[in-house]
Amino acid sequence: MHTSGWLCVDPCSGAARLVYATQREPITQEHLPALIDRVHGQLQAPMVPIWDNYSAHTTGWLRGELARRPWLTVVQLPTYAPDLNPVETLWSRMKTFLANRAFRDVDELERTLRSHLRSVQKRPTLLGGFTRSVGLDPNPFPSTAGSKIRSRWGRRLRRLTGV
Repeated sequence: MHTSGWLCVDPCSGAARLVYATQREPITQEHLPALIDRVHGQLQAPMVPIWDNYSAHTTGWLRGELARRPWLTVVQLPTYAPDLNPVETLWSRMKTFLANRAFRDVDELERTLRSHLRSVQKRPTLLGGFTRSVGLDPNPFPSTAGSKIRSRWGRRLRRLTGV
């Protein structure tokens, strides 16, 4: 089973949300534009994905595909920086949940995986905890036009992006 997960934080409300997709074949760069469109469709808002340096995230082809989406701004994390990526905490928790279990078949694994991810989706404090686990503050950004972002999240994003 292959899973793509998106830990989404609304910058206005601070609400955290998990959007995920599972499939049996590997998730490649060709799948990512459709996955991004799916997440965007669910969020109905501009997106700023913060990505690690997984090879599928850094190809020229993908950059070209994503450039066609005016509602999308990708922030690339530094190389070897999983400690800055909140979704890595989710995957660590998932691996612990699945460890030392024997599944009868791939269908049972998929059902268990989806069931656990659905239960995580229903726990906003846990989702916020994933964000806090990497030193980011999921509290809302100030909404006043022209005000500076004072949250730790904003400072860290500005350091990463140079903006």
